[in-house]
Amino acid sequence: MLTKTRLYTLVMALAVASYGLLSYFYHNSNGRISAQVCPINRLAGIPCPSCGSARSIVLIMEGNLHGAALTNPFGYFAAFLLIALPAWVALDLVRKHDSLHRSYLIAEAWLKQHKWVAALLVVLILANWAWNITKGL
Repeated sequence: MLTKTRLYTLVMALAVASYGLLSYFYHNSNGRISAQVCPINRLAGIPCPSCGSARSIVLIMEGNLHGAALTNPFGYFAAFLLIALPAWVALDLVRKHDSLHRSYLIAEAWLKQHKWVAALLVVLILANWAWNITKGL
């Protein structure tokens, strides 16, 4: 279980790092992202389940929604989180609330009670990983 401070710090640190990486990719891609930043792919030679997410988000930013879905459908989820979570943290800090942290705790408790949902999410991640491997991402 994460404390409010740790959760908000983690969300903002990941958002800043992600926006920096996306900015680099977007401004240096020339229509194609070829940089290999995934440590799993670099070490093992196989893509991880999230490989292609940055490329997918860049394609979304460029309006290529079909290409984004084919690259990695998780890119849509990541793009949504990159917009929603930092905004939610900022709103909580301005309003001096902790609604994101409370929602996180509720979701964590709900997933512990409904383990089948967590198992389904794991199956989806594994299916996406298999798809990444077969398409040679």
